Amino acid sequence: MTKAEYIDFIRNSLPQVDKTSRYQHQQVAAAINVAVNTIFYDMYKQQPKSFKKSMERYTVWAINTPAINAYSGRYTSTITVDVVDLPRKSSGILEILQGTLLGLGPSDTTTTKFIPVSTMEGEQFYGSESSLPDNVIGFSFSGARAIEYWGMKAADATLGVYIRLIKQFKAYALTDNVILPYGRDQQIIELVRQFLGAIPPKDLVNDNADGRN
Repeated sequence: MTKAEYIDFIRNSLPQVDKTSRYQHQQVAAAINVAVNTIFYDMYKQQPKSFKKSMERYTVWAINTPAINAYSGRYTSTITVDVVDLPRKSSGILEILQGTLLGLGPSDTTTTKFIPVSTMEGEQFYGSESSLPDNVIGFSFSGARAIEYWGMKAADATLGVYIRLIKQFKAYALTDNVILPYGRDQQIIELVRQFLGAIPPKDLVNDNADGRN
């Protein structure tokens, strides 16, 4: 279902604040986002080894062309959506693949590999103490949409990258179809109820504005 339909579904599953008012769409959408992030986080904690494979149904591809950072002299790129925060070096970024010169998709001939590293590890690779193999590019994700690449050359940047990531619920447009954790609808509803239960009723009475996002 679309994001708008899912917000309405969850909103109609919640008890009314009082006889005349319900939770606002904006508040429900924010609570759903936190609930979905929480569930993905728990799924990774429970099965970290099989997480990447099980997450294939929830991920999307982002096309990107890294650019040289004038300050650091290293290549960086910025993704345009917020990703789910996970307790791993690359957070909600599950995979990066080398692009092709024509930008038609991930290359099926390159031997270049992208591995997640911490910023501290990246600094060591970039310095004189050690270096990455020629076919390996390290990447660090700050969680603020910025990806920094370690060992990337100009030719690699020109080809671009394909990034597989898990988008946060709030990153979808209202008309987008969203695929949420399979079989977790009831858990999402319960978490939303817990989160919204802490909001005083006086903040919920004005639902005149659409304000859905």
